[in-house]
Amino acid sequence: MKKRHIFLIQLMLGCCLTATNAARADVLPQSARAFLVEHCYDCHSDEDADGELDLESLIYAPNDRNDLKRWSLIFDRVKKGEMPPRGTPEGKDAFVELMGDTLHTSSIAHQKQRGRVRSRRLNRREFENTLHDLLGIDLPIIDLLPEDATQDGFDNVAEAQPLSYHLLEKYMDIVDLALEEAFTRATMPKPSYNEIFPASELSDNFNKPGRRNRQPLFKDGYAVAMACDNNYHGRMYTTTVPETGWYRFTIKAKAFNPQNGRGVWTQLQSGICSAKAPRFFWIGEFLAESEMKEFTFEAWVKEGHRLELRPGDRTLKFSSVKSVTSGKAVENGGTGTAVESIKVERIYKGLAKDEIRKHLFGDLDFKKGQLLSNHPEKDLSSLIQDFALKAFRRPVSNEILAAYLDHAQATLRKSGSLLEALSVGYRSILSSPRFLFFKDSQEELDGYSIASRLSYFLWSSMPDDELMLLAKSDKLKTPEVLSEQVNRMLNDPRSEHFIKSFTDNWLELKHIDFTTPDRKLYPEFDNILKHSMLKETRAFLRAMIDSDLSVTNVMDSDFAIVNDRLARHYGIEGSFSSEMKKVSLKGNEHRGGIITHGSILKVTANGTTTSPVVRGVWLLERILGAHIPPPPDDVPAVEPDIRGASNIRDQLDKHRSSKSCRACHKKIDPPGFALENFDVIGGWRDNYRALLKQKKWWSNGQPVDASHVMEDGQAFSDIEGFKSIALSNPESIAKNLIEKLLIYGTGASIEFADRKEIERILQKSKKNNYGLRTLIHHSVQSSIFLSK
Repeated sequence: MKKRHIFLIQLMLGCCLTATNAARADVLPQSARAFLVEHCYDCHSDEDADGELDLESLIYAPNDRNDLKRWSLIFDRVKKGEMPPRGTPEGKDAFVELMGDTLHTSSIAHQKQRGRVRSRRLNRREFENTLHDLLGIDLPIIDLLPEDATQDGFDNVAEAQPLSYHLLEKYMDIVDLALEEAFTRATMPKPSYNEIFPASELSDNFNKPGRRNRQPLFKDGYAVAMACDNNYHGRMYTTTVPETGWYRFTIKAKAFNPQNGRGVWTQLQSGICSAKAPRFFWIGEFLAESEMKEFTFEAWVKEGHRLELRPGDRTLKFSSVKSVTSGKAVENGGTGTAVESIKVERIYKGLAKDEIRKHLFGDLDFKKGQLLSNHPEKDLSSLIQDFALKAFRRPVSNEILAAYLDHAQATLRKSGSLLEALSVGYRSILSSPRFLFFKDSQEELDGYSIASRLSYFLWSSMPDDELMLLAKSDKLKTPEVLSEQVNRMLNDPRSEHFIKSFTDNWLELKHIDFTTPDRKLYPEFDNILKHSMLKETRAFLRAMIDSDLSVTNVMDSDFAIVNDRLARHYGIEGSFSSEMKKVSLKGNEHRGGIITHGSILKVTANGTTTSPVVRGVWLLERILGAHIPPPPDDVPAVEPDIRGASNIRDQLDKHRSSKSCRACHKKIDPPGFALENFDVIGGWRDNYRALLKQKKWWSNGQPVDASHVMEDGQAFSDIEGFKSIALSNPESIAKNLIEKLLIYGTGASIEFADRKEIERILQKSKKNNYGLRTLIHHSVQSSIFLSK
């Protein structure tokens, strides 16, 4: 302690902080350090420092972004009163004001020196969409690339985008694949395939006892796929496709012996359909009803794969395998889907052949396998320049263009083929860092950079012609024009890319398949329910954007968007179909808000049990914008008991007895327990499900207690009480969503220098009750979005 007292005296005897020192970006004010010495060093110094934070040896190095983050966290904890933990220390307000100005100055200087966004490249989703729009094709290539790393929950943040030789090689392989597809579509006749399979060709016509009956059964002129536990039933071998590509499937079907007047939810998948290759690829689902209807699906199917069609609703009464095999299930009133016919048609998504030719060859004619040109070198130069403009998303100087053009001209001189020269030139352009990376100016973005940032934000792809024309005229910098474009783009069907990508990242919906619910504990779960959950959340976000609904609807709403399958799962009464429908909630369904969506409740569970810790961290970080540090390495995880012998509340009470756990759990546990009435698949429960010995299925275990006390002392008894407390501070929800939009929209994490601008966006949005569309508009108009 003597050493620290001497250090404090030296600081206090030093010269008073001057205005000049306060403005410097590389100096920590002496009085700020003195505050830490006086109030924080007792716990945070030396090798045994609490939380492994040794303030005594922590230097202030603003040129290091990680160091700035560390000091920002220290600032936040003092400002919120979390540290020092006992009372309000003298000089706190002065420290917060001074340290805030210092960190802001340092962060601004850091951004001006290096830029806010560092060398961002196209992630795999953007890469696929851009190749599609640039070449006029539709080739599923996203799964050919490894998953993108994430930072702050998003997979397009520049700092998390290392580029290895292996990844670069993958990108180049896909460029070759896409160019080959485009040139083939433009120059070769399209193979056709169009077959109609009647029920007799889709089913097993013999129905002999003892047959395995993997195909639907033939009954009264229909191919009937039964609702049964036989995972091999419903496979249609005659639908095997001759080559890999896009296909349209037109299915005429109705319900067979529907139960209680309900329709029969039916799933459609493709695959090899044999035990040696059990994997299936989801195509879609439909609700078969008493009347014959036609259902159409489009899917990418691999050569040699065929269709599997069968009821997929696990809430139906399923027939036994034996009764299906013997034919008794059909005769004795078992439920199924009756198919009259299936039409299989080869299609080609993307642009038509003439439009692809225009994309690649401009106005040149193509005959007998060659491009016709009276001035091949001139046409080559013009086409390469036009393609580079689109691919690089900005004009290219002759000096830069020369490298790509020289390569193409050398091929033209050697081969005499303009077609081959174009292919080589286009490949060199698509292999360039100028295509793969965003090339933005150091500070304020020019029109072309704004066009790209806006397009990849709302469409996950390259700017269209209208954006490029506005960029050329420099009109995109005009607030009115920028606002018009945001509205145009949000109203465009391409904005579905934003809906899907943003929810996949922000809400972690891309992890929906990370775990599979235990069949014994949750026998009612099925793929139709899972896909309905995803549709619900995406439709909900679309409704919020279209009607500029307040972001408080994320926490609670007076409406839900459901189909028949979800409505039954949630216990919402009414008449529903296969379509997602907006309905008013009566208040007794325990629903309302994204946080009670089945998709959210599934991705925050592990397949067998729920954890208030996992859900609490998710809700705090994804919805309320709180930062939760990772647990210490030496603290074991809490493992819920699926046998029902103990409850999670007792386990967490013991867990919190550790001093190192208590500080975080007083934040994490309350929101986590608020969601405890929702099970692994988002259903409401009053008791936990438990697996008891010698029982095949689950039984009711201990009762659920969703009550808790917030960190500030406010108590709640259930999810509704928690929502009420959270909604008393809508600014936290809105601020968090602004930050998430800006991270996703710019490809960079939020820094201290961004805080004042975020606060300005928050205040401007308040008069519109923090409508989501309003937040998007103000985020796009912000200096954060319009600067590098």
